[in-house]
Amino acid sequence: MRIARLKYAHSDPLFKYSGLNPVPVSNNESIKLILENEVDVAFVPLTYAAYHCDVVNMVPYFAVYSRGPVLSARLFKGSGRGYAAVEDTSVNAGALTALMGISFERVLNPHEALKRYEGVLVIGDEALRMTALGLPYITDVGELWEERIGKPLVYAIMVARVGVSGGELMGVVNGIRRSLNSFMSNPEPLIRDVANRLNVPEWVVRDYLMKSIKYEVNDEVIDGVITELEVLKLPKCLRILPRQC
Repeated sequence: MRIARLKYAHSDPLFKYSGLNPVPVSNNESIKLILENEVDVAFVPLTYAAYHCDVVNMVPYFAVYSRGPVLSARLFKGSGRGYAAVEDTSVNAGALTALMGISFERVLNPHEALKRYEGVLVIGDEALRMTALGLPYITDVGELWEERIGKPLVYAIMVARVGVSGGELMGVVNGIRRSLNSFMSNPEPLIRDVANRLNVPEWVVRDYLMKSIKYEVNDEVIDGVITELEVLKLPKCLRILPRQC
């Protein structure tokens, strides 16, 4: 089965020990590969999945979400006026628009943008690097969502193309489960690898992967997805597959 994973560090525990061979992609690329029939299973931002519910179903085992500060999605404080966001964000930009009433111009270089904008929304690995540097920020998106909404903020969900084989899909689920269990039983090697790759202190990665980011989907997360669709004013046609085990 053809699989895509998000290229950011938050997905490493899901795939490092899975035995799968996923294609690493950006948030924006993830849904494109599904729509172009290049992959069968992917982790896709909830925003994109919601608009393509005729093509994908949610696989209710794993997602990328947070409860409280997330570290990798922050509105960093700049010295200009107005707000900007990096290209590869949709969920976090939507959350801040809904909760703070602000809109964003899109930028490629967040460090340069800090000189021109009052706030710059940065996500993923670059946000972790900026967090490690101690750059001042206006708000952490996960923390603000927890304060205002009080439910999980779901960044990306696991989706499968409509009509994929249930047996093959469960093989992917079991591989991801195996990887996550391996990581949780011995997290330090992967933490060191990610810290070296991103050139950040190990404590940042440890806090991020062990405390901030969460993966296993339960009823609370499903409820969070439904609430998020409402708050972000997204279509509510997404079908959630039944759990097989």
